[in-house]
Amino acid sequence: MKESRYNDAVLMVNVKNQITVGNNDAIEATVEHQICTYRKKDGSIGTDVDFMDIHSVKFLGMPIEEGYTAYSEFVAKMTDLGLNVEELVQEACVGVVTNNDIGQVKSMFSKMNQFNF
Repeated sequence: MKESRYNDAVLMVNVKNQITVGNNDAIEATVEHQICTYRKKDGSIGTDVDFMDIHSVKFLGMPIEEGYTAYSEFVAKMTDLGLNVEELVQEACVGVVTNNDIGQVKSMFSKMNQFNF
């Protein structure tokens, strides 16, 4: 039987955080980012952090229906009222995934790579 040979590994970890944005923190939501960790050509550990999703959105404490269509309609209504929700969420997400989060994922990746991928 032929033996498999593994030559590379990637670890992807999703991180969820709560954010509040808008006047008087009128909008609450859960944002999800993915930390992708990999071995770079020079042997160091590289990471990329990407925004994945927003869900559990509430406006003034009232839940917004889940799903792309409902969220898009909510964003459009807020835009009509002069509130750029996408921009506010983007600003709130800066730094929400911390260096500590990234460090923990790098540590997991290092432990995983003890198997010599």
